[in-house]
Amino acid sequence: MNKNQRRIFFFTMVIIFLIIGPSLFMYSQGYRFDIKKFQFVETGGLYIKTFPEETRLYINDEYINKTSFFTRDILVQNLLPDSYEIKIEKDGYHIWEKSLEIESKKVTEAKYIILFNKDNDFREIEEDISNFYHDGNQIFFINSLNELFLYSSDKDKIERILDATQLPDNIEEMSFLSNENIIIRTSTGLYYLLDVENKKTKLIRSFNIDSKNINNRNNKLIYQFNNSIYEVDPKEDSPKLLSRDRVDAFTIEQNSIIALRENKIIKLYDLTRPEELLYSFDDYKNNYNYQIVFIEKELFIIENNRNLYLLNKETNSFDKKIETTTDLEYTSFFNKILFYDENDLWLMPLKRYESPFFKDAYSIINIGSFDKKIENIKWLNGDYFIFTLDKELHISEIDNRDNLNVFSLNKKNTSNLFFNGNNKKLFLLDNDEFLEIEKLIP
Repeated sequence: MNKNQRRIFFFTMVIIFLIIGPSLFMYSQGYRFDIKKFQFVETGGLYIKTFPEETRLYINDEYINKTSFFTRDILVQNLLPDSYEIKIEKDGYHIWEKSLEIESKKVTEAKYIILFNKDNDFREIEEDISNFYHDGNQIFFINSLNELFLYSSDKDKIERILDATQLPDNIEEMSFLSNENIIIRTSTGLYYLLDVENKKTKLIRSFNIDSKNINNRNNKLIYQFNNSIYEVDPKEDSPKLLSRDRVDAFTIEQNSIIALRENKIIKLYDLTRPEELLYSFDDYKNNYNYQIVFIEKELFIIENNRNLYLLNKETNSFDKKIETTTDLEYTSFFNKILFYDENDLWLMPLKRYESPFFKDAYSIINIGSFDKKIENIKWLNGDYFIFTLDKELHISEIDNRDNLNVFSLNKKNTSNLFFNGNNKKLFLLDNDEFLEIEKLIP
């Protein structure tokens, strides 16, 4: 090789190094060449964690990896910033899929994924059942003959409590004072005290159809009648007047009576002690119906069963959070509250929520809308809930990025359900069958 050839070779290698060297350096630093943008961009990543084990991950229909028994997570690195179709599947289970955005220098997470069985083994506990009521591991159910039974789920034991001659007709609600004492309300406005241990009922003569907002405090009942507040021991059935002045609504928080009277939130004691002013409710309207409730220690006012107000602790005023066209209901799980009407679902995190989406505390997140009637929502854990749509049983996630993954459990006429978070058992009434399924979630 002569001198000129060596010079040409040297400069050629220098040019190649100047072209390839920076590319290799940028590649080592997590940059990739984006053909769409025709430039180098910083990549991002995807982290998933799933249950059960051995689920398959696909990105844009390309198989990536499979989780194992010991590590149920997968980290995918060096993804160009873009929207990706993520799919997680396992034979015999519903598919989880979602379009997720990958951003530069960030790892997008989906780490609370549960795949649910397509075929679930429901065990029949009893048939010809009209309804059931629950308190922890104790479940009371009524059969078509109007007999009352106690089912202890931890012992798998059924015991008859009352026969048809002892149990009131047209039961509409059962409220648990304790394991031994239950308040029964009928559709005709009568109230009974059920003594479970002695298997007998007693009519509570203090209550009638005009009694409302009945709360339990130390096994005594606090209630409204003609907008005054009374306290009664249901065993003695002798009411005590607590407030003569008109009260729109009240609730019990840590054994204190918190009441709404016109535009004032007050704490009530009894006739011997003056009431205490706590807050003002500036949006109060005459002749409206109000509820005042504590949910996860936060104070809410519900107006006409439609409009939701939350106490802002920084300003000591009430902020309107939700407005609906049908009755608003709610259910809570630690620092999260699900609100819902007939067709829409909203999530309110009570602390800053950083996964799967970033939201400030007390923000309202629209989870989803349905063209069927939403009922019977129960939390399974902090990321999934079970509910019915026109009485068809479903499970849904709360992760509303892209589509909401909703799975059917193939029960078409579910009128009541209860999930016991202690033993992970689900109980439901479908048609007239009282059913149970175990280990719906890990």
